[in-house]
Amino acid sequence: MSIHYPIGESGQVLTLEQNVLAHFAKWRQSDPKMPEAGGQLFGVVQGQSVELMRATGPRNSDRRGRFFFIADRFAERREIRTLHKSGLHYLGDWHTHPEAVPTPSGTDLSSMADLFVRSKHDLNAFLMVIVGTAEFPKGLHVSLHETNAWSTLNAQREP
Repeated sequence: MSIHYPIGESGQVLTLEQNVLAHFAKWRQSDPKMPEAGGQLFGVVQGQSVELMRATGPRNSDRRGRFFFIADRFAERREIRTLHKSGLHYLGDWHTHPEAVPTPSGTDLSSMADLFVRSKHDLNAFLMVIVGTAEFPKGLHVSLHETNAWSTLNAQREP
């Protein structure tokens, strides 16, 4: 199973592949003692298709608590270089929230805007996925982030 998200009026469609969804499900904060988890998102862009094919993290070197996740940015830069060599491009970040239907915090929004500005890339926006405790797609917040703007993507209904 995969989940598809139309990207605004662009005609492009973001696809979250099964292995990525399985990775998210593994780290979902379903137990009250579980700390937040997170990592990076990698995939390919081919015409109108944006395929999210790999989610990394969390790493032992990340800092994690019930209500926070701080990534090891040095390890993330190594992941970007390594996965780029295999043909996958960095598309954004993911992390969990201990709520059924996740919503981005002010910190989430400002962090993504800052990351977009400080990073060297050719993308129009970075992707952020927040994994909640509800079943997917309801338990996923998927959004695109630029310097001063962001927009939520909604899962495409199956026919």
